[in-house]
Amino acid sequence: MRPAQILTNYSAMMVLGLVLGLLTGGSPWYTKEISMASLAILMTFSLSTVSLKEARGRDHMEHAIYALLLNYVILTAVIIAIGLFFSEELWPGWVLMAAAPSAISVVPFTTVLGGRTTKALFSTSVNYLVALAVMPLITLLLIGSSVSAISLVYSLLLLIVLPMVASRAVMRLPIERDTNTALMNICFAVLIFAVAGSNREAFFGDPLLVLAISIGCIIRTFGTGLVTEFALARTSMDKSERISFVLFSSYKNLGLTATLAIALFEPVVAVPATICIVFEVVWVIFLIRWYPRRGAGRQTDEIEGSSASF
Repeated sequence: MRPAQILTNYSAMMVLGLVLGLLTGGSPWYTKEISMASLAILMTFSLSTVSLKEARGRDHMEHAIYALLLNYVILTAVIIAIGLFFSEELWPGWVLMAAAPSAISVVPFTTVLGGRTTKALFSTSVNYLVALAVMPLITLLLIGSSVSAISLVYSLLLLIVLPMVASRAVMRLPIERDTNTALMNICFAVLIFAVAGSNREAFFGDPLLVLAISIGCIIRTFGTGLVTEFALARTSMDKSERISFVLFSSYKNLGLTATLAIALFEPVVAVPATICIVFEVVWVIFLIRWYPRRGAGRQTDEIEGSSASF
């Protein structure tokens, strides 16, 4: 694989950042600042691919309501229930994951898997607007005074609102798709490098904990996704309509989760999100093979160029 291909390959860059972080211990200085800067840039480039020009009509609003129900009610409840089985030290990490909006990559994944892209676009935008109110509410209700409301609001402004505004300007720049993908993957690798490195002791020192979190990640990703798929299939909903709902029911913005964990708490709080990133990658690879599709080779190439957890 040539260097240029590595940069545009999401899975390769994720593995590179994870391995380097675990081997070196990540950045010895400014872990919080590096994580926040890399995610802010990543969110800017990711949101620059989201346009609502084609998203109009009552059916788009209905889709957004169902997407919110799946992502911010059902998936959030499942994550909170899983978090109850873990220690108080890791509890904030699960709460932040539950409070996070859907991954931005729901949009490109919907396209690749043959779903209705404009509906996924509209629902993702609504999801992030709702997140500005829901994230602080869930976090403060379930974590309480141990998190600073001012710090949380500041982080959301920096990591969601600012990228939303900046992405409109980036949309006007003549950036090629591969270049945009490479920039996103580099930022993602840097984020994983910093987060995984700061938690190297948790990964190597307590394999039973890693196993327990992995089981929780499988339940919240594969479990909710497959239940949604089977339930909607029984209603005779067309596959093109089901796809985005399955993605909304199984994906959270784990980059945002991990960054907030480090910004608001200790690095160990980011461990659940870091491990779940791996399973979200496996999940989308599974979906490529699950859904009947045309042009399998092209779809696999496209999916590799997307960031699953953002």
